[in-house]
Amino acid sequence: MMQDATPPDLRFERVRQAIQQLAAAPEALSLQALADAAGLSPFHFQRSFVSMAGVTPKEFAQALALARAKQSLLRAESVLEAALAAGLSGPSRLHDLFLSLEGLTPGEFKQAGRGLDVQWTALDSVLGPVWLASTARGVLRMAFMREASSAALLDEARTLLPEARWHEAAQPLRPLATEVQRRLAGLKPQHPIGLLLSGTPLRLKVWEALLRIPEGQVLSYTQLARLAGAPQAVRAVASCVAANPIAYLIPCHRVIRANADFGEYRWGPETKRALLGLELARHAS
Repeated sequence: MMQDATPPDLRFERVRQAIQQLAAAPEALSLQALADAAGLSPFHFQRSFVSMAGVTPKEFAQALALARAKQSLLRAESVLEAALAAGLSGPSRLHDLFLSLEGLTPGEFKQAGRGLDVQWTALDSVLGPVWLASTARGVLRMAFMREASSAALLDEARTLLPEARWHEAAQPLRPLATEVQRRLAGLKPQHPIGLLLSGTPLRLKVWEALLRIPEGQVLSYTQLARLAGAPQAVRAVASCVAANPIAYLIPCHRVIRANADFGEYRWGPETKRALLGLELARHAS
């Protein structure tokens, strides 16, 4: 079989544009139309899409339908009960995803990160460029860049830990970037990823609860509040979701409104729609 000699960045761009087209279209687009836009035959376009997104364009388009999200939301009660029964000390989603969560020490936070080395890089993905910042203990920030520059995202991240030492480090972070790309493409985790967070006790509880929502499943804000142990604080829980500093790895995109509307997203509603469409499609297939 002939190997695709197309440069990886161009293949990412073709699939990314197709995902954006499908997510924005009011009705399903034909495979021929998508392939024509990508400058490929339908066969080669579909093969490229599946290899990078984990599902076919048709499966992705079908998963974007509101009915799929409604079905998932209705199933959420049984998923929620199972997650509550498991607890964070048991076989939770936190373990299944090879993720470990650790908080900054009070001293590190009080000293604004003095003595902490933070490396950052930008990488490509099927959902667009991603910006990552990580220490030896875990990821501090992850953002879908959209129109933002690396410099702007670095300035924003520095406001949290201005005394830390920040370095661009594409090569040292290559294994982490590759693992993130794999997961965004729907492949199973190969290596663990640590997360290093700082926040109020409620924020940490909410972010831990988000890690327990399986791929292909969504919860409402009310259900998430229950999962986080704060059933009476739905508004506060929603603000914690909005403040999540690590896109995708802490899956705040899996929280939607009770009427199954996808709702807003810190990194753009289009990105949230695409993320959920891919995950719902992978789960169904």
